Amino acid sequence: MHKIELVLPKAHQDIPITPDVKRELTDVQRELNDKSDRFADGKVHFIISKGFYKHEKKLLRVASVIVNKTNKDIQGLKMNLAFKLKNHPSATFPTMKGFLDKDFLGLIKHDQAFILHLEVPSEDLGNEDLVFQPHEIAGKVENLEYQFLK
Repeated sequence: MHKIELVLPKAHQDIPITPDVKRELTDVQRELNDKSDRFADGKVHFIISKGFYKHEKKLLRVASVIVNKTNKDIQGLKMNLAFKLKNHPSATFPTMKGFLDKDFLGLIKHDQAFILHLEVPSEDLGNEDLVFQPHEIAGKVENLEYQFLK
């Protein structure tokens, strides 16, 4: 099994690497190193890392990692994402439609991964800020389409 390399998408390559960003990159790369043998070839894997709910904004920020195991280089992704919280069945989230084009991604090669943060509007999640671990968040990816480098 090949090592998975964490990369920054093209749109984020010029951002300053603060200590918090460096810590997140290091933590995610360590997890990828530990679990690289769990990712089957032939598809894109969507992994939820954590969720941060901000009551004032009514937003759930989902930190995720997308791993390219398609055996091809990707320059675009189109998908629908749905989320649920296991311990908050009354909380609702709209299905998110995402399109990451080559201006955002650049080129994500086979055995590369990148971090994606999503801000998901929420309803009925409570009156305080909350943090959710990966096992508390259920995510579903539908209608996934790839744009490969030709």
